[in-house]
Formats: sequence, structure tokens, C-alpha cells
Amino acid sequence: MDVLLPILIGVVCSVVFFFTGYVYRRNIAEAKVAKAEDAVKKMIDDAQKRAETIRKETILEAKEEAYKIKSESEKDLRDRRNELQRSERRLAQREETLDKKLDGIEQREAQLNEKFKEAERVEAAAQ
Repeated sequence: MDVLLPILIGVVCSVVFFFTGYVYRRNIAEAKVAKAEDAVKKMIDDAQKRAETIRKETILEAKEEAYKIKSESEKDLRDRRNELQRSERRLAQREETLDKKLDGIEQREAQLNEKFKEAERVEAAAQ
């Protein structure tokens, strides 16, 4: 029995150490898996935050570009309206000038007709 006891103690210690080692390695493996899962979750969260930031920046840039285009369009429209108003004023002035010239020509024509009639009367009276 003297020999059996140390062998039995050795076998029991071996079994205990084996299970202790197994449990220890399993806990370490689970900790590594949990750590890896946390790292993946953090990377996913960071990627989502970056994507949201990029989306917001893109929307802001698009709004700024739309505002810029709208402002340029409104400026072009104002410039065109101003040019149209200037053209209308010039046209109205030309029309007024032509009306005055036409009035002057009609007056001269009336005066010439009057003189022509006067000359015909004088000629008829002279004959």
C-alpha cells in the first residue's frame, strides 16, 4: 500500500491539475473572444459614427452648393431684369423721339400743304 498511495495521489493531482488547466485555458479563451468581440463592436460603432459624420458633411455641402446655385441664379435674374428695364427705357425714349419727329414732320407737311394751297390760290387769282 505504500506504493499505491503515492501513485493514487499522483493520479488525483494529475486529474485535478488537468481540469484546473482546462478551466483556466477555457477562461482565457473566453476572455480573448470577449475582447475580440468588444474590439469588433467598437470598430463597427466607430465606422457607423464616421459614416454618419460623412453623411452629415455631404448633406451640408449639398445644401451649401444649392444655396450658392440659388444665389447665383437670383443674381443672374436680377441682372437680366435690370438689363431688360434699361432696354425698355431706351426703347421708350426712341419711341418718344420718333413720335416727336413724326409730329414735326406732320406739322411741316401741314404747313407745306397750307403753303401749296396758298400758292395755288395765288396762282389761280393771278390768272
